Amino acid sequence: MFHRIFKQLTGRPFSFALALFCFVLFLSGLFINHEFSRIRENIKHEAFVNLLTLGARLEGEINSHLVVLRGLKAEIAINSDITQSEFESLAQEYLQSQLSISHLGLAPDLVITNIYPLQGNERALGLDYRTVPQQMAVIQEAIDKNEIIIAGPVKLVQGNTALVVRVPVFIGENRDQLWGVITGVIRDQMLFEQAGIAENLWGLNIAIRGHNGLGEEGDVFYGSEKTFTADAVMVDVILPSGRWQIAASSNNGWQVDQSHYFSYWFVAILVSLVIAMASYLISTNYREKLIAIETANYRANYDGLTNLSNRYHFTQQLKATIHEHQRHQHKFALFFIDLDYFKEVNDNWGHHAGDELLRLFADRMSSIVRSDDLLARLAGDEFVIVLKDIETATQAELLAEKLQMELGEPYPIQGRHLSVTHSLGIAIFPEDGQDLEALLQNADRAMYEAKRAGKNRIFFFNEQLSQEVKRHVQVHNEILDGLRHGEFELYFQPIMDLEQQSISKCEALVRWNHPKKGLVSPIEFIPIAEHTGAICNLGDWILEETCHLLNKMAEKGVDVQVSINRSVAEFQGRNVDQRWLNTLKKYHIDTSRVVFEITESLLMGGVESQLEKINTLRASGIAFSIDDFGTGYSAINYLRHYPVDYLKIDRSFVKDVMDDEQDRTLVEVIIKMGQTLGIKVVAEGVEDQAQLDLLSSYGCDFIQGYHLGKPMPFDQFLSFCLVYSPLETA
Repeated sequence: MFHRIFKQLTGRPFSFALALFCFVLFLSGLFINHEFSRIRENIKHEAFVNLLTLGARLEGEINSHLVVLRGLKAEIAINSDITQSEFESLAQEYLQSQLSISHLGLAPDLVITNIYPLQGNERALGLDYRTVPQQMAVIQEAIDKNEIIIAGPVKLVQGNTALVVRVPVFIGENRDQLWGVITGVIRDQMLFEQAGIAENLWGLNIAIRGHNGLGEEGDVFYGSEKTFTADAVMVDVILPSGRWQIAASSNNGWQVDQSHYFSYWFVAILVSLVIAMASYLISTNYREKLIAIETANYRANYDGLTNLSNRYHFTQQLKATIHEHQRHQHKFALFFIDLDYFKEVNDNWGHHAGDELLRLFADRMSSIVRSDDLLARLAGDEFVIVLKDIETATQAELLAEKLQMELGEPYPIQGRHLSVTHSLGIAIFPEDGQDLEALLQNADRAMYEAKRAGKNRIFFFNEQLSQEVKRHVQVHNEILDGLRHGEFELYFQPIMDLEQQSISKCEALVRWNHPKKGLVSPIEFIPIAEHTGAICNLGDWILEETCHLLNKMAEKGVDVQVSINRSVAEFQGRNVDQRWLNTLKKYHIDTSRVVFEITESLLMGGVESQLEKINTLRASGIAFSIDDFGTGYSAINYLRHYPVDYLKIDRSFVKDVMDDEQDRTLVEVIIKMGQTLGIKVVAEGVEDQAQLDLLSSYGCDFIQGYHLGKPMPFDQFLSFCLVYSPLETA
C-alpha cells in the first residue's frame, strides 16, 4: 500500500515537492518554537543547576566551620574544666585553617570567661548573657532545642558584619546538665567569597535572604531584594536550625537573542528548499534505483522467511560484539539452537508446514529475548542468540530454561497444533573462545552433545562451568520453592542500648529450614540469590514477615526497632521504594520501627536512582545503617553528603579489641566520629564483659553479640525480651 501511495505522489513531481516544502517548513516552525522554548528553559535550568552547586558549596563551607565548633564542643564535653591555655591552644589550632572564624568565646554558666583573640575584646570578659535580652533569646532557643543556632548577619562594633554561632554544651553522665555556650563569629563576606558567591555570576544577579535562618520570611542580607522576582530560580541552604534562600535572576528575563530567531528561520527556509529540490530529483530519477538497492541490502543481510539476520549479517554483528565486550571486559553467551526432528515435520506435513514452523519459532524467540540481544537464522533449522553483558553463566542458563519451556509450547499450523523441542548449546565469551570461529564451533559442539544426550536438552561447552551453573540454578529454584512452601524463618538477635540498658533494637536474620539439607546457613544461599535475582523475592518475604512479627511483638508489649539487611541488587528494581512503603502501610507499621542495613558500596556506587530511593525511604521515616563499617571505603566525606542514622562496627575489629591496639584505636575513632556527625554507633560481635566495658567507656551507643544473645527464633526472642535484665557495665 505504501509503495502504491508513493508511486502516485511521485507521478506529479512538482506538486509532491511543493507539498513537501510546505510540510517541512511547517515542521521547522514547530521545531523553532519548541527549540527556543527549550533554550530558554535550558538557560533557566542551567542557572538552577549552577545555583544548586553554589548552595551546596555554601552549605559545605558552613559545615566545615561547624565541624570546628563541634570539635570544641566535644573537647569541653570531655574536659569541662578547660583552662585558658588549653583554650588558647585549641583556638590557635582551629583559626590557623583557611576558615572565616574571627573569634571564639566560652561562656560557662552563660558568663563569658574566655575569648580568642583577646586583644580588642577585653570588655566582653565577664559579660552575663542573661543581662542582654536580645542575645539571650537566641541562646535560650539553642539551649531549648539543643541545636546550633546561626544568627545574623549582624553588624559588629568594628563596622563590618558577621554570623554569630551559638553552640549549647551539655555535660554529665546523661548529657543533661547545661555547662554553658560556645560562641563563634564567622566573617560572612569572607565565607561567601570562599564559597564562590558574588552578586553577579554567570551574567546573573545573586542574592540571599533568610536573616536569622527565617528562610523566605527573613530579610535579604546579600545582594538586591529585586533579585527575588517571580521568575527567579531559588535554592534552599539548610542550616542546623533554619535555612537561607539563595536566588538568581536575569535582567532580560531568560530571553534569547532575537537575531538567533531570524537565523533559525533563514536556515529553515533554506533547508526546506533543499529538501524539496532533492525530493523532486529523487522522485523523478532515482526512485526505482533506491528501492532496488534497499531490497538488495535487505536480502543480503536478512533471512526472507523469518526476517531475522542471516549468517553474513550475524557474523558482522558478532565481530562487533566481541570487540565491544573485549574493550569493556564484559561477558556474553552464544546460544546455538537446532530443532529436534525438523526433518520429520517436512516429510509428514510438507515444506509449507516446515516454513511456517520456522517463522513462528523465530517470532516466539524474538518475543522472549531482549531487544538489544542478537538473534539470527544461520541455515535450515539452525538459530543463534547472543545474550549480551551477562555477569554470570547462571543468567544464560535461566534464559535457556525459559526458551526451552516457552518454545516447547504447541504451534498452530494448517489447522493442527505441532509440538517441537530443540537442543541448545551454550558457549561463554571469553572462557570458551575469544574469536568468532571458536565461539560458533564450541557452541555448535555443545548443541550436538545435547542432541546426543537425547535431544530437548541444554549443554554448556565448559563442563565445570555447566555444573556450577546447574548448582546455582538449582539453589535459585529451591529458594523460590522454599518461599512458596514456607521453608524460611526469621531469627532475631537482640541489640542493647547502653545508655538506657534496655533491648531497644534487634536484627532480623533469615534461616532456611531445607526439607532435605536441614538448616542451611545464609552464607551458602544469599550470594547465589544475589547473583540469580532471587534475593528480590527473598527480601520481599523478609519485609512481609518482619511486619507480621512486629505486630505480634506489639501485642505482647515488646516495642523494638528491627534492622533488615538490604542487598545492592534489591535497590535496582523499579519503584521498589514505593513497594516497600506500601508493605509497611499494609501492616500498619510505623516507619520509625524499621532500619534498613546497607553496605558502603551502595552509597559509593554513584547511581542516582539508588540514592533517590534511599532519600525517599529516609524522608518517610525509615532509618538507614551502614553494615560492617570499616571493612569497605569508610570515607567520612560520603557520610557527610549521604547522612545515615547508624554505623555498625564490623565484628572483626571488636573481636581483637582487647589485644590489638590498632583495632582498639580504630573502634574508638569510629565511635568519636559518629558522635561528631550525630550518627549512632552499634558494635557487632561483642562476646564478653571486658569488650562491653571498653565499648561503654568509649561512649558506644549500642552493642550486639553473643554476650547479649545469639540469633534466636521469634518465640524465644519474645521471651528473652520479656524477662531481660540489664548486663553489668563499667
